[in-house]
This record gives sequence, C-alpha cells and structure tokens, in this order.
Amino acid sequence: MEAEPSADADQPDPNSPFALKGSRGLSGNGRAIFIGLAGGAILISVLGIGYVHHERAKREAMEVPRIFTEAKHTALTKADGTSTPAPMVVQINSDLVHVTAIALGHPRLAVINGRAVAEGDWVTVHTPARAVALSLRVVKIADGRIDLSDGTQMISAQLEVARRTPTEQK
Repeated sequence: MEAEPSADADQPDPNSPFALKGSRGLSGNGRAIFIGLAGGAILISVLGIGYVHHERAKREAMEVPRIFTEAKHTALTKADGTSTPAPMVVQINSDLVHVTAIALGHPRLAVINGRAVAEGDWVTVHTPARAVALSLRVVKIADGRIDLSDGTQMISAQLEVARRTPTEQK
C-alpha cells in the first residue's frame, strides 16, 4: 500500500537549505559570478589595448625616417623627341669577373667575385669607374669555366688558380 501524498509535499519547507530562493534572475552567487566574469573581460580588454598601443609606439620609435630625394625630370632624347640616346657599350675584361671556386654537384655552384651563385642566378659587376653596374646571368657552370650573359652577348670566365704567397712556399 502506498501512502497518499500530503498537501504539504507540494510546498517545500522555507527553512530548508535545499529550498529554492525564487526565480529572480542573477540572485545571490549568480550575480557575483556574472560581475566577476564581466569585470575580468573588461580588464583583459583594457590590458590588451594598452599592450597594442605600447608596442605600436615602440615600433614607431624604431622606424627610420624615409627621406625622399627630389625627382628631376630630364629628357633622354632631343627636344623634338624623335631619337633615342645611343646605347652604352661596356667592355667586360677578365679583371671584372673573378671565378675562385666551382662545384659540379647538384645544383652546380660557383664563387664569382666572392659570392656563391648557381646556374640561373644574377651577378652584379661594377666597372672600374663604378659609374655603371652590369647584371650578368649565370647561364652554365662547367668544369673550369662559367658562361655568363647580359642578354645580348655571352661571356666566358675561367677558373682562377690560387697563387701561393711567398710565406706559403717555404
């Protein structure tokens, strides 16, 4: 047999620690948790914005000011604009290209004017007056020689044999 539920079973005892306090939103501990989370989010946001401003100011302090030179407009042609200037011819002699090492592995490498290059790389060569710089493309690296091109002519450079100094000969 079962006992019939009494009318008091539907209504909890108000003095019980397990009784609900009511249906108010954010009551008691809930309000404190919400305020803590909101305060923490605001604090983290303010600290993040402060950090970004500090880093931006530090980066701007390290920047080097860019000084622009005045652009000068000069014509390369005659006043009538019909002729172009004569092409500049640069003679490349053996003093400009120094090949000191060649490695015939994969990829093929060489040392030209103290710089390591591979086939297809570009080498900048300065004329003795240093007024003109010429870019040469490494076309082929072979045993003992390198073929370079400036786009119109082929130049072949030989591997230089290292000379012994008088102190090394002793």
